[in-house]
Order: sequence, then C-alpha cells, then structure tokens
Amino acid sequence: MEIFRNISLKPYNTFNIDVQTAFFCTIDSPLCIVEAYEYAREHRIPFLILGGGSNILFTCNFEGLIAKADFKGISFVEENKDVVLLEVKAGTDWEDLIDFSIDNHLSGLENLTLIPGKVGSAPIQNIGAYGVEVKDVLHAVTAFDLQTAQYKTFTREECNFGYRTSRFKEEKGRYFITSVTFRLSKAFFPSLSYEGLKKYIESRGIHPSLENIRNAVKDIRRQKLPEVGVIGSAGSFFKNPVLPSADFEVLQRRIGEIPHFKSGNNVKVPAAWLIEQCGFKGLRRGDAGVWPGQPLVLVNYGKARGEEILSLANEIREAVQNKFGLTLEPEVNIM
Repeated sequence: MEIFRNISLKPYNTFNIDVQTAFFCTIDSPLCIVEAYEYAREHRIPFLILGGGSNILFTCNFEGLIAKADFKGISFVEENKDVVLLEVKAGTDWEDLIDFSIDNHLSGLENLTLIPGKVGSAPIQNIGAYGVEVKDVLHAVTAFDLQTAQYKTFTREECNFGYRTSRFKEEKGRYFITSVTFRLSKAFFPSLSYEGLKKYIESRGIHPSLENIRNAVKDIRRQKLPEVGVIGSAGSFFKNPVLPSADFEVLQRRIGEIPHFKSGNNVKVPAAWLIEQCGFKGLRRGDAGVWPGQPLVLVNYGKARGEEILSLANEIREAVQNKFGLTLEPEVNIM
C-alpha cells in the first residue's frame, strides 16, 4: 500500500470542492485496512474512510490520512426459488449494483437508481428514494472494527437503521465497511408508495416492470436534480423534519396547510417545501447556490469553497427555524 502526500480531493468528492488531504491511500483489499489505520495511529493524525465522496462537504484541508475504499465485486452467496443473497464489496459503484440486479432480473433496488456513491456508504446513511430504503433489502453488513481490530458481521437488526442513519453513522469513524449483503427477490413486486412515482407511471400508462420502474425513477431524478459530474452537489443536503403528529397539528393550525406524509406515528414535512417558502429556491451567491429544480439540493456551480456552501446552508437553517420553528438537520457529512 502506497501513501501519497498533499493530494487534491476535488476528484474524490461530488461537490467538487478543491481542498487537499495531507495523506491519501487507496484500499484495494480488506488486508490494507489495518495497515492504513496503523499508519494514522503511529503518526498521530486523523483517519477518514472515503467512499464515493457523494455525501460529504469539505470546508477546509484535511490534516490526516484519507483511505479510499476501492475493492469491488458482486457474488451470489445463497439462493432459493424466491430470493437471492448477493455479497457486494464496499468499493463497488452503487449504479453497477443496480445494473447487475436488473440484468439478473432481481427486484428490490430499482427505486434506488442514480444515487451516486459506493455500496459501502449505502448502509451508513440508510440511503433511500421513492419509497424504498436500503434497510428494506439489506441482509447483513461486514465491517472492520477499528477499536477492536476485528471483523464483524452485523444483521439488519443490529445495524440500528433509522431515517438516514444507522449504527455506522452514530459511531462515526469506528467501522470500515468491507461488504454488504443484499436480499433480493426473484419475483417482481413494484414499490409505488411514493406518490410522485405512482403518478408518473399512471399518467403515462407505463406497465410497472422492473426496467420500467428504474427508467421512470431515472427520468424523474434527471428532471429534478443536477447532473453528477457537471454541477457539484451531494444530493439532498438536509433531512426532512419528522414531528410527532400532535406537534404537526399545532404547527398546521399556526401556519396553515403544509405538505406532509405519514411516517409511522410521526409526520414528515418536506424540507424542500420549507426552503422554497423561505425564498431560497434558485438562489445563487457566487458559485454557491440552491438548485432551481429541487431546493433540497445545494450546489457548487464551479469554484465555490466549502465554507461558502456551509454558510448558505446555515442561512437556510436559520430562516426555516425563524419562520416555522423547525430545525433542518444536515444529511451531508460536514468536514
């Protein structure tokens, strides 16, 4: 394993923020994890695991070692007449996994297409879109525990999944995920609980096949979101606020009609709507801005610095707090 010094992180984060890391290495096998971690510990420098860089905002140079997971592969672990277990290495591109599942007629991941990043990052955030979350199809996660220097496999229940969170996010920096095992169905059961996707399918008379659902999600995302690799962003910057039903009723009596959807005994309020109501949709300050097609997405139009995007995010949070009394929590990891 080779350690590089003073490496630009611009190619390694989808916000396209041009900062440097003091030390950088590529982890192309699980065996390199221990070596990288020991190097950071011996030199008493911070250690950061980086996947696809699609959910991180760098606001300054990183004065430590960044280890980028780059081991890839998809293999069948087990199958019966109904389901298949796929073990996927952490450095595999998420979209490559979607391609594999579609090509092999396996259902469960099609609603999650076009989410940038690596497979190893997916359970950390419990990524989700259009009515499906990773926890719905995840079977197990294998990770290297940096505290005990041992490998451990976590069942889905042990991952402690919540809305855009998991034990891996709550215990940030402790686990280096090496592989994720998914439980996918051989039969196709379309997930159309997300109203926008359901309306798209019905209004166009589309037969809800595996490929058609994926293509519909692709089309919706491309209409609303900036193109990855062209405009810098990290997807949704904020989580949707979740309120107890009683608190939401109080808010609605004070504010008036508010878009919302049920989440168990709670109510989710679309953060995009809150941001738009505060006048930020399409706002641009230099090269930092709010995407016109989706106010939940903050963007770098070219040469914005991380601290400029963070400043805009904080301004949005303050405005939403003042107008609605709701706190927007960042979904993006801020470094």
